[in-house]
Amino acid sequence: MIKKILTLMLSLCFLSISLISCDKDDIEVPVPFDIPLTVEQDLPFATVQTSSYLRYPEIALNLDLDATIKEKYPKLSINNLKSAKLTGFTIDYISSKLGNKLDVINSAKIYIKAPDLPEVLVGTVENNTNPNQLVINTVDTELIDYFKSKQNSLILEVKGAKLSLDELKVNLKPVFKISVGL
Repeated sequence: MIKKILTLMLSLCFLSISLISCDKDDIEVPVPFDIPLTVEQDLPFATVQTSSYLRYPEIALNLDLDATIKEKYPKLSINNLKSAKLTGFTIDYISSKLGNKLDVINSAKIYIKAPDLPEVLVGTVENNTNPNQLVINTVDTELIDYFKSKQNSLILEVKGAKLSLDELKVNLKPVFKISVGL
């Protein structure tokens, strides 16, 4: 009987020690987590109905991933980053000067760029007919190095559905999945 009581007391001691030593901060960080971004952009827009893509100038993101991480989780930083991938991307129509909408785009390619790194394809859309939104099919590409710099940008290549000249106002909405390690 005394042996059972001692075993029970030791078990309770170990349980209480393990509960006391748990760090609450370790539990509060959801890993991985999403970082959604919305960039309103005016795009001087020209398309020709063609089989080739027309390349547009870079669109600056200037995403400070370190600040974004610290805003959500003050104890983490860019140095804790294990992975950064684009998991979703839409381009939403807001307005245009001459009445054109996003259905003037048949196909598009999206690249990401950062200083001293090659541009890399992050998404495509084919056979678009939606006038209000382009839903980009994302490419499973590791982007950590592109976010260690605050000077990152997107490059858009477009194949037109019809001849068009306009200026479109759109919201670019990429979503990045971030994995961190402590």
